[in-house]
Amino acid sequence: MKASAAVLLVWASCVSASAMAGPDKPGGAAVIRTVDVTLPNGTLTFPPGVGSNLANAQCVICHSAGMVTRQPPLSFQEWKAEVAKMRAVYGAPLAADEVDQIARYLTAINGKP
Repeated sequence: MKASAAVLLVWASCVSASAMAGPDKPGGAAVIRTVDVTLPNGTLTFPPGVGSNLANAQCVICHSAGMVTRQPPLSFQEWKAEVAKMRAVYGAPLAADEVDQIARYLTAINGKP
């Protein structure tokens, strides 16, 4: 019986606190509304070079060029592994022979010295 009374007391305290808080204060009723968010345009394309057309056609489907070029410099093998992962795990629409092309291009623009 004591446990039931304790649960009832806790519940009553929560209901009272929520009612006293009001909708504009923390703990008040949740207000569901729509919010418009304007994101910056992703108009950046990859820098010119052998493979840039392929990267612009395939990589920017999911990534901005800036996001890719801000990654730490990687070796050809590391870029190849990343591109292969995008193809195998995330379904990037690349043919198997395009993985090397994009990896070579990414190494050229953002590879380890």
